[in-house]
Amino acid sequence: MIRFRDKNPVVVGAVGLAAILVVLGLALNSTALLNIGGTGHSALFSEAGGLKEGDPVKVGGFDIGRVTAVELDGPDVRVDFRVTDPEVVLGSQTSAAVSVATVLGDKFLKLTPAGDGELDGADPIPRTRTAAPYDLPDALSTLTTKSEDIDVDRLSTALDTVSETLDGKGPQLRTAVDGVGRLSQTIASRDAQLRELLGHAQQVTGVLAERSDQVKLLITDGNLLLGELQQRQRDISALLANASALAAELNGLVADNREQIGPALDRLNEALEILQQNEDNIAKILKGAVGYATGVGEAVGNGPFFNAYVQNLIPGNLIPLSDYLPKLDAQPQGGGR
Repeated sequence: MIRFRDKNPVVVGAVGLAAILVVLGLALNSTALLNIGGTGHSALFSEAGGLKEGDPVKVGGFDIGRVTAVELDGPDVRVDFRVTDPEVVLGSQTSAAVSVATVLGDKFLKLTPAGDGELDGADPIPRTRTAAPYDLPDALSTLTTKSEDIDVDRLSTALDTVSETLDGKGPQLRTAVDGVGRLSQTIASRDAQLRELLGHAQQVTGVLAERSDQVKLLITDGNLLLGELQQRQRDISALLANASALAAELNGLVADNREQIGPALDRLNEALEILQQNEDNIAKILKGAVGYATGVGEAVGNGPFFNAYVQNLIPGNLIPLSDYLPKLDAQPQGGGR
């Protein structure tokens, strides 16, 4: 690799100079670059209205292209422009107007798409569908016509009447003017407060703009909550209606079986009274049953048999027909096991 310091300075200088010339050429002909790409169209105006080459072309406030040329075409002004936004579709009845972009007088070409199909780039938009910010010849012609229609005598009489009226109303008029002046002074003295109020309003607007997604989500969730509450209200209404129907059915059931239910309830009350009266006895029985069950469990829990003693039982050898009875184990005490 050859180091930069070892390269031929003449070649390096020539290449650098050529690159600088290319950049300067592009900068000086930047407007011509607007003709590259996009779709070319034109429109006829009665007045250029301060529109010049390089001004933006807008649809709905968005830049979609640039004005490429403004030149005379007979009695009209021909404005050539190029649309570089591929998503914009200009209908066959699209209209154009020269509008003011800033307070400094900058202009832009405003397009209003309309009609079916697409705008033909070969035919310019006619003057019937274009509007200039002003038309000086038409304005002068209208002024001349209107001036000729003025009745000078009646105008003079009207001015005299106004003069006499104002002459007689001098104090009142002066008071009104003073009031307007004081109002202007009040507004001027509160200029800082008004400016601060507008600043706070702008801050509030900015906060709302930043939180637009949260506000939208809150409104959506609120709609869902209200929908759920309405559904719960319908469910509760249906539940109350069904409860009312059930109560009506139970009332009918009680009315139909009043003769049978009454005696049954009376007997149930009597049984409850007996149980209450014998509550202590029942408790004693249950307490004794625990000890009895424990003893029986200990007696029968030592094997597949258990021992039992029956008092005053006659020995087996003294019982007639003992051969036909089960054999008993005779005990010398006179008992049996």
